Amino acid sequence: MRKLTVIFAAIMLFSQALDAQVKEKFKTYDIIPKGEKLAGLQFAYLNMNSENSEYLLLANGLDAKASFSSLAPTMAYAVSTNRVIGARVAFNSASGYLDDTTLSLLNDGLEFDLHNVSASLKQRSAEAFYRRYLGLEEKGRLGLFYECALSYSYSKTAFSLNDKSDDWSGSARAKFSFSPGIVFFPSSNISTQVCVSLADVTWGHTTYMSDGEAKGSMTRFRSQIGLDLLGISFGLIIHI
Repeated sequence: MRKLTVIFAAIMLFSQALDAQVKEKFKTYDIIPKGEKLAGLQFAYLNMNSENSEYLLLANGLDAKASFSSLAPTMAYAVSTNRVIGARVAFNSASGYLDDTTLSLLNDGLEFDLHNVSASLKQRSAEAFYRRYLGLEEKGRLGLFYECALSYSYSKTAFSLNDKSDDWSGSARAKFSFSPGIVFFPSSNISTQVCVSLADVTWGHTTYMSDGEAKGSMTRFRSQIGLDLLGISFGLIIHI
């Protein structure tokens, strides 16, 4: 947690420096006035299956499916022109299913048969964020933004083999993320947005349970830079 606090402070300083550079080198416009209130929803959905995958080259007769969905009510307030602070509560769920699969690991003598393997995840999170908008044209219809967010979440993942299992894991996680995006105003008080997570730093603790008993736990600290498919979200915001 101490590392997260230090990283959060460092990236906020980086954000201020980035603001100064953008103002100096580019002409930007005001699209969010001071004192404006924002309320809306941020959502995401991803669905994958083995029929459109080109990467599972070690699996024969693969029948696999996976999906992810997220819904996050959001509220924010413009503390100054084009600068917003806010909070959101996210409800995430994911599921995966694997059936009738034989893994032949480059050798016919190393084969593993998998049948009726499934997993489901339920996650709840609370998040505080700072967002900086950059208007791209004078009418205030189109703009860019970047967002720094600090969140805490708890998730439970249940596992099943042949429809029978009492195995599950519980994970607590603190996360700092950096996400740029684009915003468009179809009307003066409604905006739509697309946001992409490009970097995050995460602290997490996971406990594994089986037959009602704790079988082990793991704590890890991770940082990554790059496009996160599960971090692509869309939003609809009302401006008051």
